[in-house]
Amino acid sequence: MHNVLIVDDEPVQAGILGEILTHEGFDVTTHTQPAQALALAQRQSFDLVICDLKMPGMDGVELLRELRKIHPDLTVIIMTAYGTIETAVNAMRHGAFDYVTKPFSKEELLIAVQRAMKHLELSRENVYLREELGLRLAASTLIGRSEVMRKIYKMMAKIAQDDKATVLIDGETGTGKELVARIIHQMSPRREAPFIAVNCAAIPDSIMESEFFGYEKGAFTGATGAKAGRFELADRGTLFLDEVAELTAEIQGKLLRVLQSKEFERLGGTRTHRVDVRILAATNKPLRDEVRAGRFREDLYYRLNIVPLTLPPLRERKEDIPLLADYFLEKFHTEGKRRMTLSPDAVALLTQYDYPGNVRELENLLERAVILSDGSVITPHELHIHPVTAAPQSAPLLQSASPVPPPPPSPPSHDSLMDVSRQAAEEAEKRAILDALRATDWNRVKAAKLLQIDYKTLRLKIRRLGLSAQDQSPAA
Repeated sequence: MHNVLIVDDEPVQAGILGEILTHEGFDVTTHTQPAQALALAQRQSFDLVICDLKMPGMDGVELLRELRKIHPDLTVIIMTAYGTIETAVNAMRHGAFDYVTKPFSKEELLIAVQRAMKHLELSRENVYLREELGLRLAASTLIGRSEVMRKIYKMMAKIAQDDKATVLIDGETGTGKELVARIIHQMSPRREAPFIAVNCAAIPDSIMESEFFGYEKGAFTGATGAKAGRFELADRGTLFLDEVAELTAEIQGKLLRVLQSKEFERLGGTRTHRVDVRILAATNKPLRDEVRAGRFREDLYYRLNIVPLTLPPLRERKEDIPLLADYFLEKFHTEGKRRMTLSPDAVALLTQYDYPGNVRELENLLERAVILSDGSVITPHELHIHPVTAAPQSAPLLQSASPVPPPPPSPPSHDSLMDVSRQAAEEAEKRAILDALRATDWNRVKAAKLLQIDYKTLRLKIRRLGLSAQDQSPAA
């Protein structure tokens, strides 16, 4: 629910406007004195301010300037009976979003307000995307013709039409959980509203509450202004909670409350905000096991698991691999890389691998092949897949029964030297990761930044190396 502040020195006019907007579902506060309205705006935030131009003591443009000092991105509509071009230009120059000329009809007012709300929602989503380092929307297409994917498509279509029920998307890393969530949103009645994705594992515990629910000015050191949280950004749209199993116990409790009541308070605030948000959650951990281990609330699990959707790993739909490979090669070409094709032997080799990293790993493997290839056809050689040979750091070991001949046998001493080199590299990597984890008190987000690698890459390495917080020193 959007909250609106109306400032008009005429009480009757302010009351009429308040009734109109309240009837339309807005949370409305009215004030007849600009100074009091300004003081209120310093204590709590508003989505929209509608103020009269001519008021005693402080006119609308002066109030606009002061309000934007507190909330630089505040959306303001000016009401004026002096509807000249000069008046409009002056108001817009000082940051007004729009103006309406008195006397105006109810329809004119609502058109201006709805336009302002649309602008607000787009601005909030753009702010979020910029904060997420320019996140690009994924392609709105799931690739696959296998029977298991056909079942997924049918289920997604049904899920999309009921835009109230929460959905728990389960699947291994790289199976496309966020892409599925985006498509469900795009097919739903909420498609025109924001889709906000949150990686729960990437938010430090200390700021998790403020990221979800926002904060008011002065809520903590450095909070120089109010900020909307992810729930407000997603109002009337979809909030996607990726890696939901990583939520702290405190946030799990607050999330449960929002799911039940659709209400929350910003950090440092007392005003209750009401939102209409559809929750899509994803996890690569079995949440039932997390519940049994006491790490995840059972009541929250049942709230999230209204509609379960399990995505299959790529190894269970290998007939889709050639189609996926063609799609990625065409995608790379549209991004400016060379147009490449796969030889029959290369296709056969790709379909023999189990892909622990799933579709994302297949994409990375092909992109590396495109970059390293000299010609226009990718062969098994360009894929750098050899029997019993460690793959590059970004891809796991690939085993193949391809027609590529194995390397000639080497003297035992040479093989031993290669093994020693590989083991030394692995020990060095393990030691560096442990040092970073200990230096950050096992905060994986900070450790990933310290190591200058992606957070998910660090998680995979921790799992592959079998590291845990009990490790006090690198393995010898």
